[in-house]
Amino acid sequence: MIFSSYSEGKEELAGIRLVSCGHIFAKPGREIYRPTGRDDWLLFYVAKEEETFYFKEAITAKAGSFVLFRPGERQHHIYNGERVAEFYYVHFKCDELPRDLLLQTSHVYFSEPTQQISLIFEQIIEHTLQKMPHYEMLCISLLLQLLSIIKREDAKITDSCDKQLSSIARVVQHMNRYCDSRLTLEEYAAMCYMSKYHFLRVFKRITGVSPLEYRGRIRIEHAKELLKNSFLSVNEISEALGYTSSEYFSYAFKHAVGISPIQYRKEK
Repeated sequence: MIFSSYSEGKEELAGIRLVSCGHIFAKPGREIYRPTGRDDWLLFYVAKEEETFYFKEAITAKAGSFVLFRPGERQHHIYNGERVAEFYYVHFKCDELPRDLLLQTSHVYFSEPTQQISLIFEQIIEHTLQKMPHYEMLCISLLLQLLSIIKREDAKITDSCDKQLSSIARVVQHMNRYCDSRLTLEEYAAMCYMSKYHFLRVFKRITGVSPLEYRGRIRIEHAKELLKNSFLSVNEISEALGYTSSEYFSYAFKHAVGISPIQYRKEK
């Protein structure tokens, strides 16, 4: 069921004109498929449950998420849950969004669901129903508030990701510089001011592998260089790179490279 309210489209603010807004109560299986989109912008908000959007790949937007579509963009999304879901939407027209509120379209902006956001959508709906003088300007100002919230929350996430990336880069730099180090996961995590398990998740998300596996790869690359360009014995290289024994070093090297350290030295 869709509860919709429509604007008369007489007033605009910041180059934006309101078209319509609404509150959707979606049963399982509800699907929207518009191959060529619409002729206006769409701001879609997942208030309860979740919605699956099909862009280049399927992305599940949990409660609290926003999606913005520009005119002409393909819209394909479906609700596959078991309970009734709730969504809000606003259709509006403009040439482009205000410069300070430029946002990526056909993209899910994840955030936590709040009553404040649902209330803003409800206010827009109520004002368009009552149609009091200058209601459209008031509704557009509320829409700009929603876009500002998205921009702010996205900036927080970006800032957090930048800080995490910087922390992981510092650990990677340490691993490269001190590849013989036997620091534990807890000690690496402390360098990033993270718990061990959070550090593990973040490191693997950024690099694709665990911290100890990443350090192991660095050691193998250093071992290759030493085998090619030095006269150090396998035992000395093993000790220099922080391995607990030459036997374990030989095992790790063969597992990674396919041949033993001695064979590698002969072939290179």
